[in-house]
Amino acid sequence: MTLLEELSTEAVTRGLENGWTREIVKSLPSDPDFFKPFKRAYRSETSMTIKDTKSRKVVGSAVSSGELGRGLLRRVMSNGAEAGNPILTKRVPYRRPALQFLDRRPAYFFAGECGGPFVLVDIKACYASLYTRLTLDMFYRPDTDPPLIGFGKADFPKSDEWMAAKAPRNALWGSLISTHGPEWRHGELVPKAYPNTFFAPDLVGLVYDACHAIALEAKQTFKALSWAVDGGVFRPEDAYAFCAWLDARWGLTPEVRAEGPGWMFGVTSYQIGGLMTLDVKKREARHSEPFDSLRPQRDYQRRWLADVFAGRS
Repeated sequence: MTLLEELSTEAVTRGLENGWTREIVKSLPSDPDFFKPFKRAYRSETSMTIKDTKSRKVVGSAVSSGELGRGLLRRVMSNGAEAGNPILTKRVPYRRPALQFLDRRPAYFFAGECGGPFVLVDIKACYASLYTRLTLDMFYRPDTDPPLIGFGKADFPKSDEWMAAKAPRNALWGSLISTHGPEWRHGELVPKAYPNTFFAPDLVGLVYDACHAIALEAKQTFKALSWAVDGGVFRPEDAYAFCAWLDARWGLTPEVRAEGPGWMFGVTSYQIGGLMTLDVKKREARHSEPFDSLRPQRDYQRRWLADVFAGRS
């Protein structure tokens, strides 16, 4: 049985043991009034859970991506608790200083509108390639000299299947980044309805800092024209030099998504070869001024971050 099959079976079995019903549907209700009769309900793009009636509806499959992500986190926490960190039976541990990482955001910058030729490079499964090298119960303090990092007991499994499963791995990341979870209460969405036991600020802060370090190197050394979260646009000669550096220095896999002539209107608005963003296809290109939201880092910080992840690959 594969990892995803195991997680799916565990989710279904857990639900049955606790009296839940589960239904595969083609679509979900879009009217918020649907939730008015219910005191506690949850909704994502592909699943809906009504806690009042212990019922769950999932679009197209028996188990949602969110359930798979949370299922893997429960497994990681359980293994970490058995390995010697008992607090993982209740939640991911962190200390108050780790709340500094709530201000971390994905990496973005844009050098300005220009014409091609371009190469669009993405980092394959970027966040998952980074967070699976860490531990869920880790410790990270970047502002000391030198920076401090400590790894705990809750290791992530090494699984090619998980790395290829985009929706579950992204759902897991979503479970790590918020202090609280949203809930529908009698038709009203409460954004911070309950504490999120999977919130892992130290891990999230380290992953975001690593992504900003890569983006800064892409901009300063490889003359990237833009960067959005986990990939950027380069001139051809710079793109392939960046790909070689990324593999050698970070052990991450670059993926060329598009290349050729075109025009960049903004960080997420472009035509590169045969690839066009939806707004450009509709002739509604979103023109953008140059901007830079990268987190400043010193050279030694970028080297230290690369050494940390290269050492855990």
